[in-house]
Amino acid sequence: MKPLLFVLLYSAFVFGQVSETDDALCRQARQETLHPIRPGRPGVRPFWNEKAIMFKYAPAFDNPVSSWIVADPDFYRYTAFSYSDKKEYVFTAQTPFEALSPIWENLPAGRIDLKVEAVSADGLDRVLAGQHSFTKTAAFCPPYPPARHSYSEALVKGLRFLILQPHIRHWYEQGLPDHKTHPLYCYPAKEIGSVIDGMLLYETYFPGNDSALVIARRAADYILATAEPAGAALEFFPQIYEGTNLQAGRFGSEMIMVEPAVTGKTLLRLYDRTGLEKYLQAAGRIAETYRRTQLTTGTWPLRLNREKGQPVTDVLCIPTGIYEFLNLLAEKYDQPQFRLAAKSALNWIWQNPVQTFDWTGQFEDVAAAAPYQNLTKYEAAWFARYLLAHKQQDQSYQPLAVELMAFCEDQFVVWENPGIYDNWNNYSGRWQTPAVLEQYQCYVPIDASSAEMAVTFFEAWEQTGQGIYREKALTLANSIVTAQDENGRIPTFWVPGFSEFWQNCMVSSLYALHKVNSGKGSAPQK
Repeated sequence: MKPLLFVLLYSAFVFGQVSETDDALCRQARQETLHPIRPGRPGVRPFWNEKAIMFKYAPAFDNPVSSWIVADPDFYRYTAFSYSDKKEYVFTAQTPFEALSPIWENLPAGRIDLKVEAVSADGLDRVLAGQHSFTKTAAFCPPYPPARHSYSEALVKGLRFLILQPHIRHWYEQGLPDHKTHPLYCYPAKEIGSVIDGMLLYETYFPGNDSALVIARRAADYILATAEPAGAALEFFPQIYEGTNLQAGRFGSEMIMVEPAVTGKTLLRLYDRTGLEKYLQAAGRIAETYRRTQLTTGTWPLRLNREKGQPVTDVLCIPTGIYEFLNLLAEKYDQPQFRLAAKSALNWIWQNPVQTFDWTGQFEDVAAAAPYQNLTKYEAAWFARYLLAHKQQDQSYQPLAVELMAFCEDQFVVWENPGIYDNWNNYSGRWQTPAVLEQYQCYVPIDASSAEMAVTFFEAWEQTGQGIYREKALTLANSIVTAQDENGRIPTFWVPGFSEFWQNCMVSSLYALHKVNSGKGSAPQK
């Protein structure tokens, strides 16, 4: 816990610093983008980018060629046409699935049309093997606009905004969700859980504020009171949906299995702050249901029918958050009965998305998607942070973490206007950038997405000492501050005309600002 005066003074150190090595960082970032991210190889590993529409890092595409097209192709000719400078960029290779590294540095940002041709030994036969259209996006290259004010000021404004909201005060007065003033309580586990986390952060900056802890406890008690009853198929899991607003009406009979672990970790934070055993016990009951329902493979179906406990989709969880929850109980709270389940979940991650790079989105308001159809950066970023925190265990952990962060940046971070249209046909020139996009099915800048990558880059700097990660983290943190309204509200969508406000997203943004604002000291040596 840090006195507010110290926070205000320290923010002068981390807020708005301009690197003296911007040119060097630009060169480093451009060089890094020449290396493809987990390039596919037919029959060896899949091509994860079949639905990707933009790239920072040189991509490699699947271009299957039937042997009858060109009996014995001597080479393959890659031709990339840039709409930015109206030029063609050409190289040749021995296979039709090579990365575009030889021409990537010279290709300008913007729309690219690529064709790959199989060419015979005599040069007379030239047949199209594959073609792709995509957008090349700008690599990281500071300086970027500074924040409008300090992180500590943004934190204080944001926390005051939260506690003064009518639906937050309603918890203090009634102990119930106010669906009228905050319709997104239709997702109670997520949004009510964010009330708890938001009030815990508030109490950190304004210690001794009894009302914040009262609100947190009443929100938690509501979650426990409305959880699946003892003896139910998914007993003690929190309610994911309530009412019929938005997607709650569509998915109300289901349980998305990643969410109870989030609730469990929130309950553990509340236990740490209050010392009340009922919250530790409730977290343990959630974990026990996870242990009972775990598949022999180590994971869980992404969505189950609440009443029957049966899968409603073949799509499986990427259980990064579940692993963290179970492992936390086993190691920090001395509940070893969850250690094996945690280990099994971790092994499943190693054997599946780490190999396939199918980092499929797991959102309560989006249906389960087929492989590679709705990628996101959340689970990949979480696993990168796990690897960095455990890098002493294996020398391969840090390089894999770097690759995962590159994947997240490649597909979801936009340092400049990328020149694309979002899912609602809004041109990206209307976006606030730098920013981070959420998922393929919501390919727009979301404040919580910027928060996620700001924290990931900041922890990468703490663990590796690589200054470029610190600069990326602060650049995204500055964008969060700049997006903040004068009343302290941090908008969810960084696109004009989108007014829907997800409180859990703003709480994530405040925690990210808290992280970078508190990260004093020297990072480890490179």
